[in-house]
Amino acid sequence: MVSDEFQDRVALVTGAGDKIGLGFSHASYLAERGAKIVLNDFGNGTLGLAEQGINPDIAEDAAQRIRDAGGEAIANNGDVADPSTAEAMVSNALEAWGRIDILINNAGFASASFFPDIDADDMHRHVGVTLLGCLNTAKAVWPHMVERGYGRIINTGSPACFGNPTASYAATKSGLFGFTRTQAIFGQAHNITANLLLPAAISRLTEGLPESPFKSHLREHFGAERVAPVVAHLVSDQCTVNGEAFTVGGGQFARIVYAASPAQEIDLTMESVAQGMANAMGTSDWTPQGSTAESLVHLGMPPELEQM
Repeated sequence: MVSDEFQDRVALVTGAGDKIGLGFSHASYLAERGAKIVLNDFGNGTLGLAEQGINPDIAEDAAQRIRDAGGEAIANNGDVADPSTAEAMVSNALEAWGRIDILINNAGFASASFFPDIDADDMHRHVGVTLLGCLNTAKAVWPHMVERGYGRIINTGSPACFGNPTASYAATKSGLFGFTRTQAIFGQAHNITANLLLPAAISRLTEGLPESPFKSHLREHFGAERVAPVVAHLVSDQCTVNGEAFTVGGGQFARIVYAASPAQEIDLTMESVAQGMANAMGTSDWTPQGSTAESLVHLGMPPELEQM
């Protein structure tokens, strides 16, 4: 064990079965520092398709690797799209250790369909794991975190939200911006923080890319272990950062914000919009937008009326 910063903390980590993946890297990092881990992985393929098969042992194998290294871990091989999986994980944590302190939502899969050649089934699969999976686990841990007056949540998005041809993947990862901000707002009063991770790393998903100089560089410089310290800091006791998003990879990280240009005055003509559009698109003066209320105030709503 490296140290004991997370001694007695209990962390639930989804999508953590693959030994080169982000989830296992996060789980191992915390376990080395004293955390007890509930490790989840459904064991499905990188595209989430039934025909790719399921490895039901992947979660237990990963938990065993943590135990072999001197840590404490129990496994769950359920599908996070099913609410009963989240309920079972929390029950397992409470039965084994009597608490749940940290939730790291990492489960996800890629898509082989580019826009516009995607179908509803592809989108539904991503909604199920990426959005409903995060909702299911959050709902399961929330009452226990509220009761203890403590919680740390990480949701895993993707730089794909900035623009990516795999529309279902990009769209659902983008949805986690709003979901994470909502968790942060409701968690503030209970010492529960929620933050969004946009990792750039070699993983089971990126290993599926064709061999190229890009992939070689990713494999050499963007290992999953270079993301774990940022995750660990965000879920630590001393970190009170809340409702933020960070892109992480290659030994660096950066804060990501929604930001607004100076508001442009318009009348009822399209000409006024065209003039304002030129100003809005040409500005370098940005104001971060942290909530719906902040956006309304930026557009002229009196601050005393910002509570919706």
